[in-house]
Amino acid sequence: MLVQEEIKAVYLWDTKVRPAYKPRTFTISRTEQSNMSSWWTYSDDAAGLTAWDSAFDEFFWYYGCRLNTSGVETAKVTQEESWWAWKLDITRLWTLTSGDNVMIAFPVRWIKMTKSWSTVTLSITEELNKVGYQYYAHSTGTLSNPWTAKDAFYLGAYKWYTNSSVMKSWSWKTPDTNVTQANSCTYAKSNGSWYNIWWFYQRMYITALYMMKYGNPNSQSVVWQWYTNWSSYQSTWATNSITNATWATTTSSTWRIKLFWLEDRWGNTPEWVWWAYTNSSKVLYCMLTGRAWTLSWWESTWTTITQTSSYTCLSSVAGNNKAMFAPIWTVNNSSWNTYYSSYNGVNSSCLWSAWGSLYDATGSGIFEWIITNSDITGNVSGSRLMYLNWLT
Repeated sequence: MLVQEEIKAVYLWDTKVRPAYKPRTFTISRTEQSNMSSWWTYSDDAAGLTAWDSAFDEFFWYYGCRLNTSGVETAKVTQEESWWAWKLDITRLWTLTSGDNVMIAFPVRWIKMTKSWSTVTLSITEELNKVGYQYYAHSTGTLSNPWTAKDAFYLGAYKWYTNSSVMKSWSWKTPDTNVTQANSCTYAKSNGSWYNIWWFYQRMYITALYMMKYGNPNSQSVVWQWYTNWSSYQSTWATNSITNATWATTTSSTWRIKLFWLEDRWGNTPEWVWWAYTNSSKVLYCMLTGRAWTLSWWESTWTTITQTSSYTCLSSVAGNNKAMFAPIWTVNNSSWNTYYSSYNGVNSSCLWSAWGSLYDATGSGIFEWIITNSDITGNVSGSRLMYLNWLT
């Protein structure tokens, strides 16, 4: 049986003790339109909240840790120890052994997306096995038959660095670039069992948390451009001592910040994302397990990605549990300050490399999709380390 760390008799809320635990469901929705600056309205247990509310951090309950190759947390910084989440001191996790990685843990939350005409509704819940909700980010198996959800998945706090052919999430290292997707997975797995690069649904999970908390699909207006449009890749350390982890006071394309403790969530270097593929008709296929390279395990989301030109921004998402924030329609690049405001380049029969790099200041963002590489041996990207125990 799944055990969640939040199910307990004493529960933190705004640094006060709340006497009883009740699983909550946060919901946001709004009709897609050209000006989405106030796109979402909040309901269910999120009723009365507004974007940026600190209650979202308490609800998500993510935290930073050092994780060794056996998946053991050798050090941890939680929201309870350093309230609020954006003031967590990641410098406490600097000391590493050769096996440790600085990782961010994202405990289980179930997600449901629905779309009626152009109205998209996103719900995130703590409730176990709630009907209609998916736990793909915390599970493996197949889309039609996902295996049991785990307590958490872990993402590297930093862009990846290769040490003796092993992918690491280490501070004070220059991220690797021009690495094939095949080698990305191989180097990640070299850490130990259940390591890989992050997959489609972990990336979608982070996107869902972003939209729930900030309520603005123009992510550059919320967390700015990050490290884009500059001259050289920068080492992983810039955000270690930043006390406000989600936004900056400038729109400079050289500003280094983090989102949910993930440094350079876009910008600095692009990242491979595993288990996202388009067929010859641009129908999106996904998968939950890292067990094989073969496409025989991939399943169709029944979502066709349509593009109006070669350089566009997203205007409409699939809005269902399988495809989530995948683009289904785009508009020309004159609309960067409206719609979802991120660059989209999608080809048929290609894999996903999630761009947002030194040379992509205008189009970088939380919704950026680059599905333009036809082979896992293409040298275009780095990645981000992930740990998800999918066997026990």
